[in-house]
Amino acid sequence: MGASTPQSRGNRNNRNNRTRQRFIVIGLAVFLLIDIGLVAFALTATQPPASAGTVAAAPTSAPSSAEPVEAAPPVEVAPAEATATATVVPTRILAALDDSTAWRATTGGCPATSADPELTTDSGSTWEGFNASDETGASSILAINVANADTMSLVTLDDTDCAPQLVTTFVAGDAWKAYPDRVAAEWYINPATPGTVHTPGGDVVAPCAAVSAIAATDNAAAAVLCLDASVVTTLDSGATWSEPAVVPGAAALAATTEGYAVAVANPAGCDGVSLVSVSQEGTLVATAGTACLPATVNPGETAISVAADSTVWLWAGDAFARSTDGGLSWV
Repeated sequence: MGASTPQSRGNRNNRNNRTRQRFIVIGLAVFLLIDIGLVAFALTATQPPASAGTVAAAPTSAPSSAEPVEAAPPVEVAPAEATATATVVPTRILAALDDSTAWRATTGGCPATSADPELTTDSGSTWEGFNASDETGASSILAINVANADTMSLVTLDDTDCAPQLVTTFVAGDAWKAYPDRVAAEWYINPATPGTVHTPGGDVVAPCAAVSAIAATDNAAAAVLCLDASVVTTLDSGATWSEPAVVPGAAALAATTEGYAVAVANPAGCDGVSLVSVSQEGTLVATAGTACLPATVNPGETAISVAADSTVWLWAGDAFARSTDGGLSWV
């Protein structure tokens, strides 16, 4: 073989250089592919799988820019609002004369529910029942008004047409007489028209969509408990009303010498009932140290009354008690 020429040696060198360049390019490509695969594996391995029915928490860091991430659709969340715990129409009624004498009753729909009030003269140790329906056709007691030890009146519905009427005893329950014409002078809520308040001056529009209970101090001043658990008062027979005082858990109310006592079912820290106060002007009154009366309370099974001597009577669920210090203690 003859010796190579300078030109042939140059051609071989050029071919060798191109071969080395191709190997370098191929090696870099392989390295990049391996690196991309490792990055993708790391991203996949560190992201936990989503579980069915679980809402993912907001990410704590920005997502990787290696691949675009589809954003979850926005969820609209309503702003938090302070709402009252709704109440129901009470099925119990209580009216006290003093620290030893009181009347109570359960009530329901007309005409199926008869008027069967009970009387105690020993601070609730024993109760004597009476039937006020046989002589009067009374059904569905709406209110109890105690005048003295012998005289007591019931606002009821007539079992014939369920119209309001007044039924009175003058002998502590031993006899009863109906006075349909006298009911116009009473405060009451007819269950058939819960958006109307009957005052001694006539019917007025209630300050809320539906009233569950009413308590009056005289012919002009009264408070209503609305189904939205707000208490609203009037000082002019319903011509004007106060702003609502929201009392979550309000279950019943009664008139006092200074305003109104509201029985609250299962307030915070109390498995039972405690009291709050509302002024005649309709403002909540700070009550310090009000005691909890332990009770299992079902909706509607709460009644309260405040006697002329300020004794508070409370009938709640499976408990019955009295307080002589405004609810600071119960006996």
